Amino acid sequence: MKPTLLLIGLSLFFLATTGCRGYTFVETPTTDGFHSKLPAPYTRAVVWGGRPDTVQSASTWLLKQGILVVDQTKVLQTAADQKVSLTGFQYLETDVLRMAKLVGARLVVFSNAEVGSWEALDWSSGFPHSQRVYSATVALRAVDVNTGEIEWSGKAQSTERFSNIEDGVSLLTCHALATAWGMRNPGATAPENICPPGSGLMTSEVPSQKPHTPPATSSKDSSTSSTNY
Repeated sequence: MKPTLLLIGLSLFFLATTGCRGYTFVETPTTDGFHSKLPAPYTRAVVWGGRPDTVQSASTWLLKQGILVVDQTKVLQTAADQKVSLTGFQYLETDVLRMAKLVGARLVVFSNAEVGSWEALDWSSGFPHSQRVYSATVALRAVDVNTGEIEWSGKAQSTERFSNIEDGVSLLTCHALATAWGMRNPGATAPENICPPGSGLMTSEVPSQKPHTPPATSSKDSSTSSTNY
């Protein structure tokens, strides 16, 4: 077989087996999480993390649940007044908890995102073109500033690569929080009304007050490059 015909044959086989969807859509992630108790309405909380899109997504989700979110800048200003450094990635969580308590918050929601990225071929238009795609895991946990106890925790991991990093991180954050609050079960499936696309990634489900213990899960990271935030 001539090289050109072989290349065409391989291209058609790849297109047939991978489909034409591309990487635009973000699939329902796999999640894990638990809660021992949920915060009452108007509880003051600080969302803390190094990745702004994760912090913003979590803050918006919590605000829609009736939580009063204190802006990070107020915490940073208080830390500066106390001559405490909270910049970069070398800060102490105990310092964050202490500064959050000084601004009147009862909870600190620590957020962490691990993002891997690749250059991949997208066949959705019928012709291959290079595209940056991502895979990510978002984890959040709420810590009481007075006792240091973790009241709830949630994690969501993408099951497929996606091209829109903002939408992907926002959806993962929503599913992680929904699992932590008992709005969806841990695992790879979720009701359609949980974090639906185009809805601001909110849910119409009412949180369950019954704690649940998540089953053990495992994940495999095969990214060529990744960053922790």
